[in-house]
Amino acid sequence: MKKLLFTLLAALLIAAASAACADVTVTFSPQNPRAGDYVDVTVVCDRDNPQTVAWSLSTPESKVFSGDPTEHFTASFRPRTEADYTLSVTVSYGKKDEETASVVIPVSGQAPVQQGPDVVYSQKDGWWHDKVYSSRYHRSLEKAGCAIFALSHALQRMGIDGDDVLPDQLAVTYKSCYIEGRGTANEILTARAGEKYGFTTADDLIESEAGLTTCLRLGDRFTFSIVIGHIAYADGLSEDGTKVHVIDSAPGATYERIKNAWPWYIAEDGSFAEAKTADELPGIRWFFETGEYGGAEYWLDLEYCAKRGMRLIRPAWLTLEAADGILQSVAPDYFGTVWSRVTAGGELTRVRTKDLAWIHDGTDGMKIARITKKNTAFVDADGKKISGFKVLNPGLLVPVLREEAKQLYVCYRGTFGYIKKANAEFLSISEEDFPTGLVSINGRTSGSSTVRIRVEAKAKGSSYYDWVVGTPLTLLEEKGNFYLAEGKGIRGWIQKEYVTPDQEEPSEKSSEGSD
Repeated sequence: MKKLLFTLLAALLIAAASAACADVTVTFSPQNPRAGDYVDVTVVCDRDNPQTVAWSLSTPESKVFSGDPTEHFTASFRPRTEADYTLSVTVSYGKKDEETASVVIPVSGQAPVQQGPDVVYSQKDGWWHDKVYSSRYHRSLEKAGCAIFALSHALQRMGIDGDDVLPDQLAVTYKSCYIEGRGTANEILTARAGEKYGFTTADDLIESEAGLTTCLRLGDRFTFSIVIGHIAYADGLSEDGTKVHVIDSAPGATYERIKNAWPWYIAEDGSFAEAKTADELPGIRWFFETGEYGGAEYWLDLEYCAKRGMRLIRPAWLTLEAADGILQSVAPDYFGTVWSRVTAGGELTRVRTKDLAWIHDGTDGMKIARITKKNTAFVDADGKKISGFKVLNPGLLVPVLREEAKQLYVCYRGTFGYIKKANAEFLSISEEDFPTGLVSINGRTSGSSTVRIRVEAKAKGSSYYDWVVGTPLTLLEEKGNFYLAEGKGIRGWIQKEYVTPDQEEPSEKSSEGSD
């Protein structure tokens, strides 16, 4: 009799447990995940008003995670190895009113490495917990890698691929950029990466809406301190010019610290909508292992970004076709309508200007402008003179990256800034060959003596620049006793007595003199 009662009692307990479990269901997707995949899990409760859920994860070999109760009934994780994972949940409806459920998630195979021009890294997905950034200070990418993730986002969106631009390898390469108590020195990180990967950056942050607008319209990228202690990546400007596109590897940090602003997302009707909590961002994941949100794309007001200041990452904008037919990025030294000088392959070389190509977004092809007004200011987007540069004067030739209503955005001596559009004229890039020569005095083509460059073909006309003897010239026109010539990025008139013309027909070989 006792045995029968025990059996009945056990059956009742099993039935009660089964009923309780039946009220909680755990689903997951994809059904056959691989190590490294995002696995999205959802807890569904048949009863009303569930309050919290506690997540735990284990394999036959070990416990992976066990956490405190949370209000997130939808979560994600990234399995790091092949195994049969048991995901268990405990749902609470109130004091001493709990139900449990579990599901086995078979993980087999290895997912491809997350990479490419569309990747959005989730710094807080658990995957990066053991990826070392600074072994000296015991910092992982999960804890301190925001600037590394931002750089990786930038490089991959510029079309740079390979293992060395993945976050874990960048962390190895630039581990010295981590400074205890400060985090990553982003200005040092960006400068060093620019030298290696061929993009342009600047010491100063861009802190004006006008300057950011110009750069973003050109296709520039940025990393910036989106909030205190957190770096994110930015590219692109909304059509109305009011918002900047952001990719944030750890938006939880942004939401914790942002002030007087909110991220925006594009609603189904195409309008912008504020996301006052991270949950409102479309497609965002919350990871139960870290209790943090994963990477997200959203928009921020241009005004907010300008106030924070943004660090420029300018992709190569000038290219030259090499002998093997491959385009290589080059750095400008000076420009002419026929000949220019650039740094290619680490060496200064004179090239035909027509062989160069402007590849920046937002440009209408190659344009060169000649300064026509004296004392033309070279300024930043706020109209302030750029430190280290005096005024520009008639005859100077500069490449134009962007033409705006009243200004030209130009490059001069490797620095970018604005000049008044009314103070310059556009010149056509020549397809023709012209005679060439060297600046000389009494036939001498070497030394330190200089010859004045005239704005007009007059012996006592206005002059703002000099040519040193030996400077290679392109002779564009003759007028009386003068040549209209170009050399070292200057166009002007020079008296014929100070020119020794080349005897051979002009060719690339014969025109490649030392400047």
